[in-house]
Amino acid sequence: MNRVTRHVRGQALVFLLPLLAVLAAAAWWTFEAGQAVTEKQRLRDAADAAALSAAVWQARTLNFVSTMNRAIIANEAVIAQSVSLRSWSAYMDRMLPGAAAITAYVPYLNAATSTLQRWWTAFDRALQPSLVALEATTGAVERDLATAARVMHAATALVVPQVVRETVAAVDPRFVVSAGGEAMLVSWAADWGRFASFYGGSWRWRQQDVVYRSLDGFTAQRNFTLSPLLGSRLLRFEKRAGTELLDFETWRGIDTLSLHQPRYVIFGSLRERVPLAWGGADDGVGSARRGEYGGAWRRNPRASRAAESSIPRQRAWLGLPSMYDLSVAQRATSDPPRIVVRLRLPASARRGAAALLGFDRVARLSGEEVALGGSGGSGDLYADAVASTVFERPERRRDGAVESPSLYSPYWRSSLVESRSMERTAAAALDGAPIWLAAVPR
Repeated sequence: MNRVTRHVRGQALVFLLPLLAVLAAAAWWTFEAGQAVTEKQRLRDAADAAALSAAVWQARTLNFVSTMNRAIIANEAVIAQSVSLRSWSAYMDRMLPGAAAITAYVPYLNAATSTLQRWWTAFDRALQPSLVALEATTGAVERDLATAARVMHAATALVVPQVVRETVAAVDPRFVVSAGGEAMLVSWAADWGRFASFYGGSWRWRQQDVVYRSLDGFTAQRNFTLSPLLGSRLLRFEKRAGTELLDFETWRGIDTLSLHQPRYVIFGSLRERVPLAWGGADDGVGSARRGEYGGAWRRNPRASRAAESSIPRQRAWLGLPSMYDLSVAQRATSDPPRIVVRLRLPASARRGAAALLGFDRVARLSGEEVALGGSGGSGDLYADAVASTVFERPERRRDGAVESPSLYSPYWRSSLVESRSMERTAAAALDGAPIWLAAVPR
């Protein structure tokens, strides 16, 4: 009886040991699967962080360039206002002596007009050089702003890929940008170069258009019509004036005042008879082109010729700067560059159960530790992320208009976006990963 009992105990041990081995293997591979999922999620998080960080830099660059462009446009408006004020002041300095002659026999009014004439002459002599100096300083500042925008735009092509790599390294040094990911960054750089155009030379019509839309009424035209004989067409004073940008290189303004009478004394259309006052000012390299100046050449041609011949030429302003703005194709359909980040975790660097439990390294007799190799799976892990920038005002315009994307408004913000099948398959093909898996919608 004792002999049978000892035999039964031995059989139980034989069955128990294989069962423990199976349970240990199941626990081992369950832990391995959990670690693989964790590693994959960390890889995805790193890709998202890298893509979003690069998109933030891209948005900041677009906002920086937009802010510089807005400052340049504001400076151009200041220069245009300065030229307009100099032209108007010269016009007033020429008109007041005539007004003093007319009021010579009017008590009190003659003294006031004469005093105003003397005061204005002294004021104009001080005003003209002061405003010329302001125009020179403002022009130099806007050149610096344009240079800063160009440097920032060019540097971004180098900075964005570096931001991606440094972000990935900061998250986990084991993660690297894959070969397909590097190719996508090169593709992004090409898209970045096509996204904005450098409007220089004769292409400066773009910034000229924005400048004209930013001018105030006094600068654009300073017109009025006065008919002393109400309801009569026998006599009319017409003031025509304005300031224009000629050939992108010269701001010029003229102010004219002329007496208009009918062609045949009583009958016929009104025409310029006597130029009464005029004045002009300009700044820039010079231009032979004739502007409209609020219709001065059309309505007061004789006064306009006198005004242009009286302009003291100034060369303080260096011309309208060349600036970056969205390319023609991008203004039609805005499609900002997409930053595609594809990361790889080599199989040899994956942290499986052996690594975490300390079974991935052995010690030699000399005490030196030797790595046994990766322990977390049979292949590399990959993760993709895409980010871009969008043009979006923080609040709606009060006039209800919809503002189109441009590099004149700093309303660019970054965000993660859905990846496209073409982007995933192209990167996977370069990495040697299964293309069919990358093409699966996500």
